[in-house]
Amino acid sequence: MINIIIEKIIKSKITKYEKLSKILYYLFVEKCNISQNKYYILGSYAIRKYRIISDLDINLDEIEFIKLEKLENKVGQLEFYNGQIRWFFDMTNEYNQLTGENEKDFSIEAFQKNPLTGFPNENFSLQILIENNKLDIDENGHQFFNLNTLLEWKKTMNRQKDVSDIELINSIIKKGGNKKTNKKSSKKSSKKLSKKINKKINKKINKKII
Repeated sequence: MINIIIEKIIKSKITKYEKLSKILYYLFVEKCNISQNKYYILGSYAIRKYRIISDLDINLDEIEFIKLEKLENKVGQLEFYNGQIRWFFDMTNEYNQLTGENEKDFSIEAFQKNPLTGFPNENFSLQILIENNKLDIDENGHQFFNLNTLLEWKKTMNRQKDVSDIELINSIIKKGGNKKTNKKSSKKSSKKLSKKINKKINKKINKKII
């Protein structure tokens, strides 16, 4: 179930990954007050500008995870999944209804994780990733695997479906597309952009809170 804010984001003329990023910011930061240094997007988000991203997979600190209880009923669901606890918010049907498209996926899922536990091993835990500067930050302040980390992760996963992504990542790196950003300046710009986004959203809903 989505509310009017998420509906407006879905209907906006931006890319699919930008919509997911804005919705994630709205739910995690605005609604639940989850600290943005307590989670990261795993998976292929670092190559979002080179191929379509249809969902976000999040590793979320086990304590911050409890804050998801602030969300309204039917905004995602808690469940056991492959021996883990996850919050899953599937918006695929609503996305297709609002856009007239026929996408197979438009969702966000977050896994409750100890900051020392990663997938598939501790090298991809929140604490290790932060300590070793293996994360980048997007325009909405979300941490995610940088290109080198993503390459390492996909090689570690060793899945057939990742072969084409590995080739793509190597190509991007070879062309110089993995320049490190200044984390402090990135955080500042992310906060400024996030505030602007929220002001625009709040104006559009005419102070209506759902």
